[in-house]
Amino acid sequence: MIRIWFALVFILSVLTSYAKGFQVYEWEKERARCKLTPTESEATQLVLKHHVQYDYGFENEQFLMQTIVHRIIYVNNSEAIQKYNRIVVPMRNTLALVDLKARAISKDGKVIYFDKNNLKELKDETTDNSYRIFAMEGVELGSEIEYYYVRKMQANLFERVSMQLDADIKVATFKLTTPKHLEFDFKTYNGIATEKKESTDELNTYLFEEANVPGLKEEPFALLDVNRKRIEFKLAYNKARNNARLYTWDDAAKTFYETVSTLSKDEEKALTKFVGTLKDNRNASTATRIRQVEDVLKSTIVINTESREDGLKELQTVLKSKVASTVGMVRLFYGIYSKLQIPCEIVLTCNRESAKFDGAFDTWNYLDDFQLHFPTTGGFLAPYDDKTRYPLLPAQFMGNKGLFIEPLEIGGIKSGLGTIKDIPAASYLMNTDNLDIRVTFDSDLTKNTIAMKRTFSGYNASFITPYYHLINKEQLNSMVEELTKQTAPDPEIKRWEAKPVGKDSTQKFLIDVDFASSHFLEMAGSKILFKAGLLIGPQSELYQDDKRTLDVENDFNRGYDRSIVIQIPEGYQLKNPEALQFNVTYKDGDETPYLFISNYELKGRELMITIKEYYKQLSAPVSRYEDFRKVINAAADFNKVTLVLEKQK
Repeated sequence: MIRIWFALVFILSVLTSYAKGFQVYEWEKERARCKLTPTESEATQLVLKHHVQYDYGFENEQFLMQTIVHRIIYVNNSEAIQKYNRIVVPMRNTLALVDLKARAISKDGKVIYFDKNNLKELKDETTDNSYRIFAMEGVELGSEIEYYYVRKMQANLFERVSMQLDADIKVATFKLTTPKHLEFDFKTYNGIATEKKESTDELNTYLFEEANVPGLKEEPFALLDVNRKRIEFKLAYNKARNNARLYTWDDAAKTFYETVSTLSKDEEKALTKFVGTLKDNRNASTATRIRQVEDVLKSTIVINTESREDGLKELQTVLKSKVASTVGMVRLFYGIYSKLQIPCEIVLTCNRESAKFDGAFDTWNYLDDFQLHFPTTGGFLAPYDDKTRYPLLPAQFMGNKGLFIEPLEIGGIKSGLGTIKDIPAASYLMNTDNLDIRVTFDSDLTKNTIAMKRTFSGYNASFITPYYHLINKEQLNSMVEELTKQTAPDPEIKRWEAKPVGKDSTQKFLIDVDFASSHFLEMAGSKILFKAGLLIGPQSELYQDDKRTLDVENDFNRGYDRSIVIQIPEGYQLKNPEALQFNVTYKDGDETPYLFISNYELKGRELMITIKEYYKQLSAPVSRYEDFRKVINAAADFNKVTLVLEKQK
């Protein structure tokens, strides 16, 4: 996202001497069908060719690139045909669709060519992304679908290419060409061989090839994109100038610091005036002061995440119009905290669901999103995310690394000093979903009356806490009803209360509701069957037997403390309390990163159940998947616990 905001001015000496067009890309015009082994012929789908190409060059003294995607897919059942006969060409940031061709070759060699008149254009109004879409008609079982498209774009100096799809690939190739004086650096991930470089008097050509790449499937509690075979690359040298490395972390720190911190006279004037209205209490804790600024800005400024208008990053315009771009919002936050003398660092990082930030390879491809860090408190703040509040960032940015930019002043000159550091995942204690439940039986034993207090905090509370001031009583009532239905589908709600609890760092929210339900009760002759396990609501399950291939990755660390008190009906006794006892733990040396433990105590007619469950480590290796799965399934197994109550003799 952020790289879009910073169109790098790429000035090379004597541009015209390099001004040459791009080579025309073409497929094999009279191609025979690919030869398959007997095993490959039996496959339902197989990507025979997956080719990606980036060509960099100059046209009319502009530094541009052509990107090419060329695929051949063998489709051998109706699902595969449905999946691959609809082809989507992303057009965002595309200057021109230079070429597009598609065809299908049947088993008997009949060729069907795509009719360009059927090409349709779609636009996503919410993101401003556009696409060209077309469908291949008349594709038969056993056909080969082949297509390629060529797009002309402004040159991106940092890119990422995937060499692995969800289907098996027979041959995956990547090619990059660039004028001789420009050199790119590459880093491969998840088992790709290093590049082969070829040079002529005019071009550098980089080649990668992988054969028999297995398809990568989605798995629960895993990150798909991070585990794909991929290539990161960047423009590293301009030999027409010198041998200095381009676009280093130090360069990034200086560039982004200057962009965020440098203010015009009009901006300084508007910001000073606005800060005077905040009524900042310098005697309050730093955390309180940080939150007060965040609450004001996120409740009064509308954030336009897609806009590139310069006005939406100029602070005098932002403060007047109450609309900001993402960069404008970062500049506003940083400017205010600077004037309030609250130490603050700019942090740039990426979504760990797409890629883990690799500080050893200085591609700005990882510098996708701005965050703020407060070194005196250790907390973080997401300037343009309205769902999270200090000290949390959106979960996908925590548990990663980032470029931390510390203000630096030498001889009166201000700059930014960049360091790669960890953005630690938030503690499980900050992200809770706790239950306090009391259960009684109605006199006719057909219903239970349940008093339930459910307290959310951290990410679990982010669906409601930031918006509480905007929600009316009717909407709150609807929300309480829906949340109660997670526990019992048939609640007769008698009383409810929903409100934030305190103003601490975990952003707690309480749902306090009394309701009646017959959902948990069942009679079996003279016995009462009480489905106590359902009181904790539906749970995740990992019962599938497919072989696991990916490491475990949680969205965020989280904890659950549950206290359940059940009043046993007069004249009945509990026959199977031991069914409530679970003790499932995942050990890692002296640590216990995951556990599910439940126990009970019976005092007279009061059955007290306590459950502790937590996940306080984001990831676990695939070699320990079975141990992790046992903890997840323990909660699901508890969900199935039914207590048997018999009449006392």
